[in-house]
Amino acid sequence: MSNDTISIPALSAAVISDMVRQGKHTAENLATQFLAYAKPIEQELKAFAYLDDEAVLVQARLLDQGRARGGVLGSLAGVPIALKDAIDTFDMPSTFGSASLAGRQPNWDAQVAKRLRAQGAVIFGKTAMPAFCLGQPAATRNPHNPEHTPGGSSSGSAAAVAAGMVPVAIGTQTGGSVIRPASYCGVIGFKPTRGLISRDGLQPLCETIDQVGVFGRSIEDVAIVTQTLIGADVNDPSTQGVLPRNLSDVALSEPPFKPKFVFVKTPFWDQMDPDTRDAFEALAECFGDEMHTMQLPSVANQAIDYLRTIMDAEFAAAMDQHMTHSGGEVDARTRDIVMRGRQVSALDYLKAKRAIEPVNAGFNELFEHFDAILTPASLGPAPKGLDSTGDPIMNMLWSYTGMPAISLPLLESESGLPIGIQLVSARHDDARLLRTANWLMSHFSDITGE
Repeated sequence: MSNDTISIPALSAAVISDMVRQGKHTAENLATQFLAYAKPIEQELKAFAYLDDEAVLVQARLLDQGRARGGVLGSLAGVPIALKDAIDTFDMPSTFGSASLAGRQPNWDAQVAKRLRAQGAVIFGKTAMPAFCLGQPAATRNPHNPEHTPGGSSSGSAAAVAAGMVPVAIGTQTGGSVIRPASYCGVIGFKPTRGLISRDGLQPLCETIDQVGVFGRSIEDVAIVTQTLIGADVNDPSTQGVLPRNLSDVALSEPPFKPKFVFVKTPFWDQMDPDTRDAFEALAECFGDEMHTMQLPSVANQAIDYLRTIMDAEFAAAMDQHMTHSGGEVDARTRDIVMRGRQVSALDYLKAKRAIEPVNAGFNELFEHFDAILTPASLGPAPKGLDSTGDPIMNMLWSYTGMPAISLPLLESESGLPIGIQLVSARHDDARLLRTANWLMSHFSDITGE
């Protein structure tokens, strides 16, 4: 069994799993090397809320012991995967990014953590996030330029993958908390169809909209990890009847026909960074007659207002008990959002929830003709400064509808900061969306002539 030093940031989850299952490397050796690589980077990047050598190595040793006894290793054997601090773990603190929950230690794993561990993943710490996902931003910096935000609220997860500290990380999205940081940090960020992955054991922010997302550097890794997380859970009614899905085989297959895209200029096109707007219009021209362009109707604006209404009201309700007991310790930004949510009327809240299905239905005909919507993942590259995580407005419509979306790191600003291309498809068309995304990444240079 080889325990030689290897290039850590070049390793994919798929390669790591093969190494461990075939006995080429022990899980403990790989974990040790990942820790040695990550610790110096972490001092400046601040991607983690909790990163402890022993907590990581204990998991790896148990995995190696099981293999030595003849145990069957799972599809993620030995793969270091970081979890957003919004996800509970029995062996690591979960503070939801807030000092008001310092020292909080869950008694059990979230369903997401259980599923990853069951396939042999090594939970590689908890990544930093703004307080309660919406409040004071974390200290995490963008790996491409430390003076710029990594985005949020899955700040640490995106940054850790971009810096090569882990091949895969898990985040959550309610507004734009997976797609936007993926765009800013230059990694793949995938938000699957809402209702496929259990939210049991996650910080309650907005029960109607919340969902889990996956960060990675390859479509293969993202697909393998996402399919591990999919399944019904009695503790999350939104997953009722969900069966396992094999995403990776479809994602890596050749499409039977060349994918068709529709370029969507959202109603917020005038808010785009001018250079980014020009880059997307130039990209659409590279497709020629094969790229269709459309403007979204004004209902898109209304859908985003609806999402804000639901978020504010449900976050205020979720925070009610904590505010009663520890409100004085909660940061000012979070308190302001709670107060705003308390002002939402029951009528406005119910109207906002009731409109989700009609808005989705408005896209049905579109997806009969196109494989995916192509649209910006963010208004531009990561803004300078760490006091804000950027604007999620380019993601909120797809969060509201629950459609699957993915950000691909295919564009770059003049200053060298990444800009993501967002693809969106119909609900439950996740495998085809991943396949379309893989095709676009593979053929992007041919399309653009670069």
